[in-house]
Amino acid sequence: MALRENPAAPARRVAPWPAVAVAGAASTALGVLALVTAPGATTLDGTTYDTTFVTEWLWWLAYALVPVAAALAWRARAGYLAYVATGFALVVPHVVVAAVVVARYRLSGWGDGLEVFAFLHPVGLATVATGVLAVVGAVDALRRRRVDAR
Repeated sequence: MALRENPAAPARRVAPWPAVAVAGAASTALGVLALVTAPGATTLDGTTYDTTFVTEWLWWLAYALVPVAAALAWRARAGYLAYVATGFALVVPHVVVAAVVVARYRLSGWGDGLEVFAFLHPVGLATVATGVLAVVGAVDALRRRRVDAR
């Protein structure tokens, strides 16, 4: 534990925007990688096709970024706005990925209306990110309030 000159003084906040930028860049990189590595429409045999316009396992790795982003925001002693920005930075790239997936299905002629369920992934990611970031932010605020009260 590092010693501070005045232990009663509240801990100095660090600018949280690098943590938000790292979360957004990692989330964007996963989304782009999931789109780029998808094989598209491939022929299995003469009459059967497989349509994969996003690599699922890469896309699902975005959920693993949530605790990492929360830890980065916690470490930066982020305020409320930084936790909200971190959530947006995690989710918005995956809304774009879902829109690209829907567009790919429709442009390829394989769309049957069910491709819009691709948007359930960012909705689920938003739900998980909101829950995790809200809990981490609340605990962080309580911790700061306790330190400030001393």
